[in-house]
Amino acid sequence: MDEDIKEVSLREAAQTIWSRRYLVGGVALLCCLVATVVAFVLPVKFEATAVLSPVSDDADSGKLGGAGALLSQFGGLAGLGGISLGSSGGKKSISIATLQSAALTEAFIQDRNLLPVLFSEKWDVDKQRWATSDPEKIPTLWKAERLFRKKIRSVVEDKKSGLVTLTITWKNPAQAADWATELVGRTNNYLRAQAIDQSKKNLDYLNDQLSKTSVVELQKAIYGLTENEIKKVMIANGSEEYAFRIIDPAQVPELRSSPKRLLIVGGGLLAGLFLGVFWVFAFPTRALGSEN
Repeated sequence: MDEDIKEVSLREAAQTIWSRRYLVGGVALLCCLVATVVAFVLPVKFEATAVLSPVSDDADSGKLGGAGALLSQFGGLAGLGGISLGSSGGKKSISIATLQSAALTEAFIQDRNLLPVLFSEKWDVDKQRWATSDPEKIPTLWKAERLFRKKIRSVVEDKKSGLVTLTITWKNPAQAADWATELVGRTNNYLRAQAIDQSKKNLDYLNDQLSKTSVVELQKAIYGLTENEIKKVMIANGSEEYAFRIIDPAQVPELRSSPKRLLIVGGGLLAGLFLGVFWVFAFPTRALGSEN
């Protein structure tokens, strides 16, 4: 009995929809046309992707050899000078944080003069100035960094493999690839320079401490730390890929990443069909005719 009722209900529903098929088809067609317009009006964007391998701490920290036992006894000496004896995963986290840091991004935008590029709709090309004189509407480095962080740059770490994927999404494919490559290079250069500068400060500190002590054991500990810092400087000077090794460099993409036009048009058509059917049952008194 229940199956018969369900069959009758389904048949009636189908008949109702069929009786107003022109309305359903019209709504579906209208939604499809709107979706088509949207699909072709949305700005075309491309994705340039670089796959990176963070350089581990062990690769640039050097080995302390037989001085390790002595350094464990005089570890406070290194601590006073801010000298690190190594920690697992520390450099990797710093490298990833630097790659997406506001300071590095703002320096990149400023050095490349990208404000008129990122906010081209507000830039007067002929007069080479902003189209508005309102200070609150004129783009700033802060606004540019925020735009870059939210809509342009993406950094994803694969916890299993440890690889890092940097993706730049932009309307110009050549610029997207160029920006991805330069951001990695800037990260490597910045952290390499920072490491060299820190090691030089550490060496100055250790030499100063060495001149103040006559304790043989302490001198050996200082020599061990000194050797380690010298190795750090040598490795940093000889490593262009100091923070990240490029596994797969960013290439100029030939296919757009968005908008996905077929998906948008298909979604519009499907939404139109649902909307048309909903209209049929939500407003039954507006039927355009009876079943044929």
